[in-house]
Parts: sequence; structure tokens; C-alpha cells
Amino acid sequence: MGHFLLLLTNLAFPLAALGVLLGFLLSPRRGLLKHLTQELKERFGLEEEGEIPQGAVWIHCASVGEVMSMKEMIARLKTFYKRDILVTTTTEAGKETALKNPQIAKALLAPLDFYPSCKRFIRLAKPHRLFIVEREIWPNMLEAAHNAGVPAALINGRISAKSARAYKWVRPLFKRVLGTLSFAALQTKDAAARYESLGVKADKIFVCGNVKYDTLNDRPAKTAEVNKLLAALGWSGKQILVLGSTHPAEETMLLRAAPELIKKGVKIIFAPRHLERKPEIEITLRQSGLHHAFVSQKEFDKNTDVLCADVMGLLQSLYACAALTFVGGSVVPRGAHNLLEPAILSKTVLFGKYFYNTPLTAQALLECGGGVLVDENNFKETVLRLLADPAQLENMSEKARKTALSFKGATDKIMEVVNNYERKTT
Repeated sequence: MGHFLLLLTNLAFPLAALGVLLGFLLSPRRGLLKHLTQELKERFGLEEEGEIPQGAVWIHCASVGEVMSMKEMIARLKTFYKRDILVTTTTEAGKETALKNPQIAKALLAPLDFYPSCKRFIRLAKPHRLFIVEREIWPNMLEAAHNAGVPAALINGRISAKSARAYKWVRPLFKRVLGTLSFAALQTKDAAARYESLGVKADKIFVCGNVKYDTLNDRPAKTAEVNKLLAALGWSGKQILVLGSTHPAEETMLLRAAPELIKKGVKIIFAPRHLERKPEIEITLRQSGLHHAFVSQKEFDKNTDVLCADVMGLLQSLYACAALTFVGGSVVPRGAHNLLEPAILSKTVLFGKYFYNTPLTAQALLECGGGVLVDENNFKETVLRLLADPAQLENMSEKARKTALSFKGATDKIMEVVNNYERKTT
């Protein structure tokens, strides 16, 4: 049955691919295809002999986030295997990020999940090992690797309950391809149970945690730049509330609370999750009547009370200057962004009830007292209450850091699984 479903996906692939391509070419987004010829070449595994390093350790990631979280893992795997690292990604942005990593010998867009394309790519690359990152389960990629004798493993694996339920409709297919995995190093016990139900053998499953938390940085590189910015604003020594990765409704919540916070001497910085929203944010801030500025400005009014971080790469350093932090994507149903980024810096973390993307870290912060749930109704009062009690806030901030530190170590655990596997195969 699994073989039959795999065959069906390949028979349907040409029509589906043609439909997607035509839809894209006819859409307003067609301008994003700046390198169409090269992209199609990589998507269909049409590289020439010699364009792909042979015998490398192949790591497949989805996009930017996975490539970034794998940075230490990539270095460790390169040292362990003493081979080149070949990275494929699903997105162009992920590929561009991978190309900036000197540990990576080659970065390409992954071939589409069409068996002939995957087979040809593997024939050209002759990879030593294949590591699939997080949830990039592509049946034809795994089937082609297995048929070519390339051991494949899932690392830093995760899967939502919703995805697991959906996959069960084609369970024979996933049982076939997941059953070929050498091992699965997963983030949580829940993920372990879901992958086992889909066909991964229990003795090949290991719960190792999330490598993303090993990249937590408690020494932000741009702290001096932020301190200079605060001095230019006249904010040095002020109580600063920093909101990271905000969405529109969360900014509305902030701006409603802002007048009273400002009256109490609080200065506010917020970093929108999507910077392409800047024109919309400019209008909203003007309409608010608040004294505001943008980080990208060269000169600042000393009367500024609200600062919008409209540049990339500053958020962690902004968190470092905060008296109190809020992490977005949580008051709105986005699942919450990285709650431990401010926590590792000894900052109490406010967040909303929608933390389904990071349930373990959210619950840990709440249980230890380093995090506080907020919503549109209690946000202002919670901020004022915590900032009015520096001793309590300091105690909570210490608990937040301890919680963040407790989530580190996944990279070491995964490497132990890799080492044990290789020892058994030699």
C-alpha cells in the first residue's frame, strides 16, 4: 500500500508542479523569480556532473530558521565525519543563509519531491549520510536515499498533533519511508509518540531537546550600539519595556497602554515581526499622537517615548537593555516566538496564551515564575505592577535565566546518538 501511494504521488506530480508554476508566473509575485533558470535546474535535480560535492554529509533544512539553528550542529558533524557539508533548503532565503556559513561546502535548493529528480540528485552527490532537520519529511527523498544505500536520520525532529493526524490518512506511505530512518533524534516526548505512531521504531527514537536553545546568546553583539542609541534618545538609566516580534493586534494593545506607561516614566521599544509593515506602522504611530521615532533615523528628539526597531539584527541587544520584556505572536494566535531569547538575558518575560509553538518553554517559565501571562485586558496593569517592584522583578528575572539554561544541551545529546549509531555500524 505504501508503495502504491508513493507511485500515486509521482504520477500526480507533473500536473501539480505545472499548476503551481503557472499560478506563480501569473501572480503579482512573479517578480520574485529573479533566477528562474537556476532555480528550476536545482528544483529538478538537473545539475551537471561535478557541480555537487560527492561523498559529503547532506543536511536538508526548510528555511532560514532551520539553517541558523543548525549552525553548531553543522560544525560538529563536519568535525565528526571529517567530510564536506552539503546543505539543501526548501526556500531561496534558506539557501542564501546557508551560503554565508563557511562550514558549508555547497548550498542548493532541494530537488522537488519527485522520485526521478531525487534519484538523480543522489546519484550526482553520492552523499555519505542524509540528515533531515525538524519536519522536512519528503517521501521520495527518503525513498531514493534508501534505495541508493544512503543512511538517513531525522535530527531536531518535531511534528504537531495536527500534522500527525493528517499524516495518518496516508499512514502506509509514512510507515514505509519513516521505517527506513537510521534513527530519529526528536525535540519532545510528544513528538516521539507521534512519530512512533507513524512508523518509526521505538528503539530508533531518542528525545534530545531542541538545538535552537543551544544558540541562545547571553552576550549580544550590538549592545554597545544600543547603548549609544539610548544615550542619543536620553534614555540611559530609564525603565525600558521591550516588545519583540510584534504583530498588529499586539501593537494596538501596546499603544492603548502607552499613555499611562509613559506617565509613569516608562520608555517603550517594539520590534515588529515583519518589517515590510513599516508604512502601516508609521501611520498608526502618527495617529496615536505619541512622541515616536524609528531606529533607522540618524537624529532623535529627546522627547521620544516610543521607539520602533525597524532594522534587522538588533532585537537581542534591545532585550539586553530592557527592564521588562514581551514576546509577540502570543496574544495573537501565532504560537509565540522565541520566549527564551530575553529569558537567557535574565529578563522577566510577558507573553499571551497562544504559545502552542513553544509549549515546553512557556510552561517552564510560568511554573518557575520567570514568565507572566498577559492579554489585552491586563497588559498595562501587569507592566506597571512589575516595574513598581524592582526586587520582585529581579527575582523573577533570575528564575527566567535558570529556565533558559535548563533547555540547553540538545546538540551534545544528538551527537551522542550519532556517535552511538556509527559505532554500531562499524
